[in-house]
Amino acid sequence: MKPYQYFWQLIKFRPRYYVTDVITFTLHAAAGTALGLILRAYFNYLTGEPGLALTVGQVAAAQFGYAFVAAAALAAAALAFINFEFHGMALLIRNMMARVWEMPAADPLPRHPDGHRLSSGEVMSTLRDDPELMLQAIVVIDDVIGFGVSAIIALGVMLSINPWVTVGTFLPLALVIALARRLGERARRYRQASREATSRVTGMIADIFNATQAIKVADAEERIIAHFRQLNDARRQAMVKDQVLERTVEALSNGTVDVGMGLVLLLAAQAMAAGSFTVGDFALFAAYIWPMTQVMRVAGTVITRYKQVGVSTVRLDAMMQGLPAGAVAAHHPIYMDGNLPELPYTPKTPQHRLQTMTVRDLSYIYPDSGNGIRHIHLDVPRGSFTVITGRIGSGKTTLLKALLGLLPAQSGEIRWNGERVADPASFFTPPRCAYTGQTPRLFSDSLRHNILLGLPEARVDLDGAIYHAVMAPDVADMEQGLDTLVGPRGVRLSGGQIQRAAAARMFVRQPELLVFDDLSSALDVETERQLWERLFAAASGAERPTCLVVSHRRAALRQADQIILLQDGQVAARGPLATLLAQSPEMQQLWQES
Repeated sequence: MKPYQYFWQLIKFRPRYYVTDVITFTLHAAAGTALGLILRAYFNYLTGEPGLALTVGQVAAAQFGYAFVAAAALAAAALAFINFEFHGMALLIRNMMARVWEMPAADPLPRHPDGHRLSSGEVMSTLRDDPELMLQAIVVIDDVIGFGVSAIIALGVMLSINPWVTVGTFLPLALVIALARRLGERARRYRQASREATSRVTGMIADIFNATQAIKVADAEERIIAHFRQLNDARRQAMVKDQVLERTVEALSNGTVDVGMGLVLLLAAQAMAAGSFTVGDFALFAAYIWPMTQVMRVAGTVITRYKQVGVSTVRLDAMMQGLPAGAVAAHHPIYMDGNLPELPYTPKTPQHRLQTMTVRDLSYIYPDSGNGIRHIHLDVPRGSFTVITGRIGSGKTTLLKALLGLLPAQSGEIRWNGERVADPASFFTPPRCAYTGQTPRLFSDSLRHNILLGLPEARVDLDGAIYHAVMAPDVADMEQGLDTLVGPRGVRLSGGQIQRAAAARMFVRQPELLVFDDLSSALDVETERQLWERLFAAASGAERPTCLVVSHRRAALRQADQIILLQDGQVAARGPLATLLAQSPEMQQLWQES
């Protein structure tokens, strides 16, 4: 799709704001044409030519009236465009984020045209900058429409007075348009290089913050800083080229005002000497030179911006990851007035109840490494505690992700109570299933909101979830309790508190199936023991919670009804702990190391 097609989609999304903007800005730009006619008639009258017999006060009143109308129209246009701009930006960001959520959770970010996976920093750069650039490019079209209408009116009046002087004011326009067209492709290349360099710097900043500990352990601070300096220097050079070219076109466009005025003065002086041009005519031309030359100024800017925004359309479409071009501007509801829809809440019903879950021939191989899982068979009956264990790289986490739809399984099937699960990613959600990965994610919000994540607190047992997660003493020690802000990624909490907050987030949803991926890795032995004991203390038999747990810790292994031992992505052994310790050398070794 061409950039203008994106513009049209965004205009149709909120047409009332855009139409209001165009009409009011056109009124602002065209208001001066009436004033020019009044000034011409007044000065002609003063010099004895046919005109209007106006007093100085009436002329001043006309000036003030023009200023009021122009200012009011401009304020209305600005208000309308601000609404249009922010609604359009919200739509673009909403669609990009929706696509990220639709992708497999283990691999949600888009790829660069060269094939590498974009970092979170690069994605943030696109989300932050490109929607704004897209919407700001449309405002230049408003300028063209408003000043164009004003210029057409002015042109008709000026041609009727003196065609030769009028033509002289348009000579710079042809030069600016020709130059802008010549520079347009270079402007696009410079903008693309600038945006890519900015994305690399932003991505590097995010990577540095995410890997601070690894950088310190490797004593790599100086090397990282040197590399960051290189990226920043490349960004500076790219942005200087981009901005210099854009400012050059703007300077040439703005210079047409002075050039046009000079040509009017030269041509008008000759015409006045010949008696074919009055003082009133000169006053009118002087009043009309601004809207005429404004068209000249924005003409070059439109062409340059249009070329530059083509870079943004490519980046925005890349965020949509395989959807047709233009999907980023597809119309969807957005909520800008604070009147937000209620978050979805699905209470548990008998249809969610788990009797047995079976997995047959489940496989997923990573294309880059060839590692993964192959032909996994698994049975998880209701009330069971199944532990998946094995060495690092044996496929434990991959198995959970493929099972839950976080990775697209390449073969196999999953059945819930005998019914085939067609879309695991949407099926294995609360109240059927709750999952916490190896590194739980907390948001920069209160502990309460991180646990509830939109659940209505009145309809869930928050205190019970905190108790079962062995977190009540920690909450009691926090000055603001559950309203304590945890900071980005939970940096104000310890590793164990982060894991227990994630456990509470699972428990508060009371799912049929609890899936833990090495949740207790940051917990001490006693805390882990209490967590498992509390989880099973409130229920027994058929009502015992069903758990699928990745762990190598003895406390979890002792609780297990069955243990699935993985080795090189395949099931090496399965059974209760006593059986595996008696029959499996691999399990014996893992037990000694745990």
